[in-house]
Amino acid sequence: MSTVSQAPTASGASYLFGAVQPQDILTREDMGEEERMMARSLKDFAAQHVLPNAEAIEARDWSVVGPLVEKAAELGLFMAEVPEEYGGLNLSVLAIAAMMEGRSDMGPISSTLYAHQGIGTLPLVNFGTPEQIDKYLESCMNGTRLACFALTEPSSGSDAMNIRTTAVLNDEGTHYIVNGSKQWITNAGWAQMMILFAKVDGSKFTAFILDADTPGLTVAANENLLGLRSSSVCGLTLENVAIPVENVLGEIGRGHKVALCTLNLGRLKMATNCAGGGKKALACAANYAAERLQFGQPIANFGLIQMKLADMAARLYAAESNAYRTAGLVYTKSEAMRAENAGSLDARLSALSEFSIECALSKVFGAEMVNALADEALQIHGGYGFSEEYAPAKMYRDWRITRIYEGTSEICRLSSMKAMLKRGSQGALEIHAAVDSANAAEPDTAGRAPKDLAEALATVANLKALFQRLLGAAFANVGQEALLNNDRQPILGSLADIAIEIYAVESGLLRVLKIRGQHSDEATRIPELLVWIYMDRAAGRVRDAATEIITDVFDVPTEALQDVERWLPLPRARRGMRQEVVTFLTERAGELPDIVN
Repeated sequence: MSTVSQAPTASGASYLFGAVQPQDILTREDMGEEERMMARSLKDFAAQHVLPNAEAIEARDWSVVGPLVEKAAELGLFMAEVPEEYGGLNLSVLAIAAMMEGRSDMGPISSTLYAHQGIGTLPLVNFGTPEQIDKYLESCMNGTRLACFALTEPSSGSDAMNIRTTAVLNDEGTHYIVNGSKQWITNAGWAQMMILFAKVDGSKFTAFILDADTPGLTVAANENLLGLRSSSVCGLTLENVAIPVENVLGEIGRGHKVALCTLNLGRLKMATNCAGGGKKALACAANYAAERLQFGQPIANFGLIQMKLADMAARLYAAESNAYRTAGLVYTKSEAMRAENAGSLDARLSALSEFSIECALSKVFGAEMVNALADEALQIHGGYGFSEEYAPAKMYRDWRITRIYEGTSEICRLSSMKAMLKRGSQGALEIHAAVDSANAAEPDTAGRAPKDLAEALATVANLKALFQRLLGAAFANVGQEALLNNDRQPILGSLADIAIEIYAVESGLLRVLKIRGQHSDEATRIPELLVWIYMDRAAGRVRDAATEIITDVFDVPTEALQDVERWLPLPRARRGMRQEVVTFLTERAGELPDIVN
C-alpha cells in the first residue's frame, strides 16, 4: 500500500492558511500495484462485457443488465469497501479512488453499478446492526440484491434535512408507518433494498432499510432523462408502508450521519470519476483533431484548436491532482487512526468529516472540468459533435449531472466555506491570526511571472495571502455572522472559487515537484507545462472572484482592487507551451503522461 509521511498531520482546510510541501501529499503516481490492478480490471471488464452490450443497456434491458450486475459482483466491485470480517476486500480509500476513476470506463452501466456499490450498500456496511448485515449484505455483495438510496423529495433537494416523509410508530411498537414521496432515485425501478430517509414523529431525521416488495410502496415509471439514459431513475410513493423497527439504520434522529457520511465519500469518489471522464473527453478531442483535415492539414495544427486542447489537458491534470490529493488525505488519516486502534468506521467517518471541505471543493472542480472538456470535445468535432453518432454528444449529456448530484456545485461551494468558518470558530483553524498576518505582509514575487517551480510555490503563497486578506475584509465590512445570510452567498461563493483554484494549482504544482524528485526532467516536462498553463488560468479566476468580493464589501473599491493585482502573478508566454503539449497529445492518442513512482 502507498504511504505518505506527513499527511496525517494535515487538518481540513489547513492548506489555505499554511505551507504544504511535496512530501505532504499523495499523487496518482504513488498508487501501488493493488490500486493499478483494480483500475485495469475495470477497464478490461468494460471492454469485454459492457461496451458490446451498450445498446441493450441503454434500453434498460434487465435481461442484459442483471447478469452484468452479477458479473461485476464476481469481479469484487461490491465487496471493495466491505470489511474483511463481513467477507469483503476492505480496500483503502486510495484504491477506491482508482476504482472510481475506472468507473468512467463502465459507460452506460456505471450509474447502476456505483449507485448500488456506494450509496446503496455502504450505509448498510457503515451503520447496520449485525442482524441487518447478516440479512442483507451477502446478497448485496454478490449482486443478487440491488440497492438504492432514497433521500431526495420533490420539495427537498439541496435542503435534504427538510424532507416531509414521516414515520410513526404503530400502537404495537413493532413497525414504523411511513408516508411520503421520493424523487430522482437511481436504481429505484430495479432495487430490492432501499436506504430510505424519513422523519420519525415528523421531526427526527432517520434512516431505514426498506424491502422494495413492502405493501404500500409504489415505484413510478423511469424518468425521461437528458443523460445517463440507461439508468433506472424513478420516483417513489409511500402510503402506510410498514417498516419493522429492527430496520432502523443507525439511530432514531441521527439519520443525518448516514446521509452526510455517504455524501462526503460520494463527493470524493465523484472527483476521481470526473478525472476519468475528462481523460476520455481529452483523448476523443485530441484524436479527432489529429485526424480531421481542413485546408489541407490536421486541425490540431491550428492555434485556436491547440489552445483548446492544451487548456483541456491543463484543467484535467489539475483535477486529477486534487482528486488524488484529497483521497490521500482521507486515506492517511484513516490509516493513522486505525494504527491507534480506532475502529475502522470511526476512522473513516472522522477522516471524511475532517476533510469534507476538500471533498466538496474537489467534486466541484472535477464536475466543472469534465463538463467543460465534454463541451470542448463537442466543439472541436464541429457539426459532427452535434450528432449522436459521435462520442461527444453522449459525453455532453451524461456528464452534465455531475454538477447536480452528490450536492450541487452551489451547495458544495457554500457548505465548504461555512464549514471553514465553523472550524475557525471552534479553534481548529487559526483563521483570524492568518488574516492579521496576511494584512501585514507583502507579496514575495510581486510584479513578475514566476521563473521556476520554487517561485511558483511563492506565487501559491501569495494567492493564499490574498484569500486571507479578502476574508478579513469580509469580516471587517460585513461581519462573520452576516456572511451566513442568504443575500451574502455571492461572497462565500467567490471565496470558495478562490479556495478551489488555490487547491487545484497547488495540487498540480506539488505533484510535479514530487515526481521531479524521482524522475528525469524529460519525463516530467509535460506535467510541468500543464501546471504553468493552469496557473495562469487560476490567477485569472482568482482575479474575477476577488473583484466580486471587493465590489460587494467596499463602498469605494478602487484601492482594494488595485491591491489585488500586487498578489497575482504576471502570465508566462503560453503559445509555445501549448504547441508542445498538443504535439505530445496527438502523438500519444490524447493520453496524459503515465508515471509510476
